[in-house]
Amino acid sequence: MGSINIIPVGSGSTGNSIYIEIEGHRFLIDMGIGFKKIRDALQMHERDMKDIEAIYLTHSHSDHIKSAPAIANNTSCPIYADASHMYGIRKINAERLILKAYETIDMDGMEVRMFYVPHDFVKTCGYTFFANGRKVGFVTDCGLMNDTILEELAGSDVVIIESNHDVEMLKNGPYPRMLQERILSKYGHLSNADCADTIAKLYDTGTRNFLLAHISRNNNTPECALNETRQRMQDKDIFLYACPEEGNDLLSF
Repeated sequence: MGSINIIPVGSGSTGNSIYIEIEGHRFLIDMGIGFKKIRDALQMHERDMKDIEAIYLTHSHSDHIKSAPAIANNTSCPIYADASHMYGIRKINAERLILKAYETIDMDGMEVRMFYVPHDFVKTCGYTFFANGRKVGFVTDCGLMNDTILEELAGSDVVIIESNHDVEMLKNGPYPRMLQERILSKYGHLSNADCADTIAKLYDTGTRNFLLAHISRNNNTPECALNETRQRMQDKDIFLYACPEEGNDLLSF
């Protein structure tokens, strides 16, 4: 079996970018964290921005693309995304390549699949990456888990999944009612309970490693997100990690 290494550089409403390696393939998902923060996090673990082969974009909300110009200017790698997201990165100096959902693309020995998830940006995407028998699944900014997404993620060695909010914290928090309703809708974000239920289903497909992502600063805490899943999976042997707003941990699987 091959190796998987992940550096969750940033995850949350302030900015998102996660670095992943599978069998020597090195790439970023999203560009919402500053270039210097990504560079410094990689250098701590003897990685270099210039070794990144590709960037995969989930959607064009600003917390996922706001650092695209700086990152593009300091790497030579192409950016892959659904056609609907190309407008948001149209002015950056990088090769932009369109992916089609539910098609498996061979990236020099790594298979990449993009699929759609319900969110309030048109054709928001999740991904799976597969190489040498190892699989990583990625889903954030998803208002409602469904059977299609679960099927795409099934059997992953590692899943990076949204655990955005605690419902009661959200309802009793500072957000106006309209924003609360947006987050709670099927085009919003997965709650801690939604995440825990999804993890239970993915456990049955063989997944044992889960990174909880896009944790809200105002309506959640890393401890609350972790505890919800731990209580749901208390008799199961799994690895859980809460992705920080800004981080430099190297996780190996």
